[in-house]
Amino acid sequence: MKKLVQLFSFIPFVKRLTKRKYYATGFGTYFVNSFFKRVLRINNKGDFLLHFTSRVNSPEKLIINKGQSDNTVYLSLATSGGCYYQAINGIEIGEGTIWSYNCSFISSNHNYSDLKKHKRVNKISIGKNVWLGSNCIVLPSVSIGDFVIIGAGSIVTKNIPSYSIAVGNPAKVIAKRCQKCLKKIKIDDNCNC
Repeated sequence: MKKLVQLFSFIPFVKRLTKRKYYATGFGTYFVNSFFKRVLRINNKGDFLLHFTSRVNSPEKLIINKGQSDNTVYLSLATSGGCYYQAINGIEIGEGTIWSYNCSFISSNHNYSDLKKHKRVNKISIGKNVWLGSNCIVLPSVSIGDFVIIGAGSIVTKNIPSYSIAVGNPAKVIAKRCQKCLKKIKIDDNCNC
């Protein structure tokens, strides 16, 4: 099936399907997400396929850093349902980053004096190879370093340094990951798994 799809990769949407490995979501999920985006025009503004139960504000400000394993970010967007991406001030996601269901990325709060306006603050910045567990919330101006794990149900209110494991409300670093071990791991997108 994969080789058949690659045969038609000269067609733009098929090329995007193979490059971003959307076929890994399964045909049913890909079909439903595409139907909601193309036919019903729900979440249709971004240059990515979003799970049909997720919502995005300002999709043009959701930036995916390109790299060797950037397709994992596209797969998380397509398969992690119930997520909310409020990118008014911007959300930057590093390659290899994945997250689970019901995560919220909120880049801006309302202005206290005028609730119709949003406060201008720094964007949310998420590093490479980060894992966010189910029901995580990332709040405005937060920077999460590389190789970080955020535990399920955590609310990230402050910056988290690289190679950390953070949990709780508000999220606090409870452990560090071994940098030497993680640098030895090679992420191979050409794997035939």
